[in-house]
Amino acid sequence: QDFVNREANAPRGKIQILRALFEGDLPNISNYAIERLYFCTTCAYCLWRCPSGVKTTDIIEAARATLVNLGYATPPAHKRILENIREVRNPFGEPREKRAEWLPTDVKLSERAPTLYWAGCMASYRVTDTAVTTTKVLEASGVDFTILGPGEGECGSVLIRTGHWGTVKELAQENKRLFKDMGAKTLVTSCAGCYRTFSHDYPMKFGVDLHKELGIKILHSSQFFEHLIRERKLKPKELKLTVAYHDPCHLGRHLGVYDSPRNVLKAIPGITLKEIPSRNRFLASCCGAGGGFRSAFPELSIKQAARRIEQAQQAKIDALVTACPFCVENFKEGMKQIEKPVPVYDLPELLAKSLKLNPPPR
Repeated sequence: QDFVNREANAPRGKIQILRALFEGDLPNISNYAIERLYFCTTCAYCLWRCPSGVKTTDIIEAARATLVNLGYATPPAHKRILENIREVRNPFGEPREKRAEWLPTDVKLSERAPTLYWAGCMASYRVTDTAVTTTKVLEASGVDFTILGPGEGECGSVLIRTGHWGTVKELAQENKRLFKDMGAKTLVTSCAGCYRTFSHDYPMKFGVDLHKELGIKILHSSQFFEHLIRERKLKPKELKLTVAYHDPCHLGRHLGVYDSPRNVLKAIPGITLKEIPSRNRFLASCCGAGGGFRSAFPELSIKQAARRIEQAQQAKIDALVTACPFCVENFKEGMKQIEKPVPVYDLPELLAKSLKLNPPPR
């Protein structure tokens, strides 16, 4: 127990505890040790810093799934999320029929289209500016696209991070059937977590490869916007603003998407893009929202968001930009703890602003 108390907060300690447990050197695992295994945003910073290249994040996620399967007590907040997803297909417990209430009345959708926009739970229910501006940008580009509306369900990202893999297997098959019925060839997501789940976790953990099985190309919205700008289907106008870009963990460290969002920002005339000193790209600090950390440890999650904002403000910026609605939501909470807050934009909001598409007022 003394060893657990000393070491369990660090990634190395967590891995050593798990090794001892599974090799039989620990007859049981304490509630404290279990809590420490959930005291992690699965941001993968330790993975990139580990001299031995130990896949720490994969180990933590798999360990949580094992604990769930063995019936150990896990954070109560995660159990509520699981129940909400099982019942209404979103972690917030919001009515499913209200999932697409954000859709602007002036945006015209096709019933079936080659491009399917998956807004995700956070953009659908909490950070709706992301979903609104994304559809406005897509419409302005002339892309033939549609959404699932109330039929959009849950990708399962938060359940993967918190260990409830059994339900994710069901969601993966459910979403595969949905996408097959829609006949779309390109799937665009707003959320970095959704993007990682569809493109990486489904094939690697649950045997559902949407690209190989259905021929679907999976893109984060930043990648799709970059393509549309290069094809000159989007022509941003001048927007004088000095911004720093925050790399979402699931988009950056997990999947290596660093350049696409930056290229979109660089394509906006008048934008001055500054890097967060010594804490950008694979060394970027986490916003504090991932891995079920925000739901289990809300105060510490917001404290981490405030710390990350202070890092960004060292670059002397007018605004902070990211490419994930979960980061946006946590940063907005973190800004409440900052003496001189700055606006926080999800990438599609800033792009819509530069295209004069009348995004929601800030």
